[in-house]
Amino acid sequence: MSKAEATRTIEEAEAVAGQENGEGAKPGGQESSQAAALLRQASVIVAGMQEKVARATLFLPGYDQRLANDAVTGMHGAVGEAKRRVFPPSSFTFKARKSPPASLAFLIAEMRQEVGTTAGDRLQGDTKAEELDPELVFADREGETLVKRPGEIRGRDLVLSRLTNCTVFVCDPCGAVRADRLQNCKVFLGPVRSVLAEKLDACSISVAAQQLRVHSATGCDFYVRMRSGPIIEHSNGNRFAPYNFEYPGQESQLGELKLTTDSGMWAKVEDFNWLRAQQSPNWSILPEDLRAATVVAPSEACPPEASANAAHEDDEM
Repeated sequence: MSKAEATRTIEEAEAVAGQENGEGAKPGGQESSQAAALLRQASVIVAGMQEKVARATLFLPGYDQRLANDAVTGMHGAVGEAKRRVFPPSSFTFKARKSPPASLAFLIAEMRQEVGTTAGDRLQGDTKAEELDPELVFADREGETLVKRPGEIRGRDLVLSRLTNCTVFVCDPCGAVRADRLQNCKVFLGPVRSVLAEKLDACSISVAAQQLRVHSATGCDFYVRMRSGPIIEHSNGNRFAPYNFEYPGQESQLGELKLTTDSGMWAKVEDFNWLRAQQSPNWSILPEDLRAATVVAPSEACPPEASANAAHEDDEM
C-alpha cells in the first residue's frame, strides 16, 4: 500500500464518475456505485499507510516520522476532497460519525501492545527472571548495589526489572538495555546501543546510548550522551542533563559506538504526547546547580585488573 496506489485509485474514481467532463456522479447510477467503491478502496489504502507509519514510529527518526505523518494526513485530505468532487453536497451527504478516526497515537499504542510494553499490569514480552539468562538480568531486588564488571556483558543485552531502592553500576558495553518498573533507583550504564525504559518512578539514569526511549516515567533525572534525541511518551516531571558516569577503560568503549564526544543531543528531547510548537511540560533541562557531580565507578564495580583484562581480551578478538 502506497501513496501512488491511493492516488491512482482516487483518479480512477473520478474518471468513472465522469469528472473529466466536470460532472458529478449520478445518485443511484452504476458510475456512482463504482466511484463509491473505489473511494472506499482508497480509504483502505490510506488506512494501511497509517498503520505502517504507526509501526515505523517505533524506530524512525523524528524528522522521518513527521514526513510520514504529513504524507498520511495529506492522503486522508485527498480522499475527502475526491468524495466532495465526485459526490457534491447537493447529491450526496455524509452520515455523522459516531466517533472520530483513530489517531496515530492510538495506533502506536496498539502496536506497542503487540510487541511488548509495560503499560499494563501484565506485560506482553514481560521480564520473567526464570526465563532469562541470570548473567544478564537484575530482577526483583530491593536495597542492593548491583554490579556488572568489565568483560561480563560484552555487547549482549541486559535486563533491569522490578528494582526498588537499588544502585546499579554497569562498566561494560551493552547491545540493548531494557529497564522496567524501577522505583527510586540510581542506574549508571556505560555505552549502550539502545535503551528502552518503562514505568520508572523517581529514578536517576546515567547512560551513553545511540537511542533512548522512555515510556511511563515520572519524576526521573536522565544524565545522557546521545547520537539522536531522547524520546519520551506518557511521562511527566522528567529532567535531562549531560552524561556524568566514568570508569577506567570507558573512553575506548565509547569510541566504538561513536559516543566519545557530547553532541548536545541530550537536550533535544522529543515528546510523542506533545505535538505543539511550545516546550513540552513533561520534561525540562536539569539546572546546572541541581545536577549531580560526575560519578566514578567504585573499585568493586570496575577494579583496575578487570578493566585491563577486558581491554586485553578485546584486542585479541
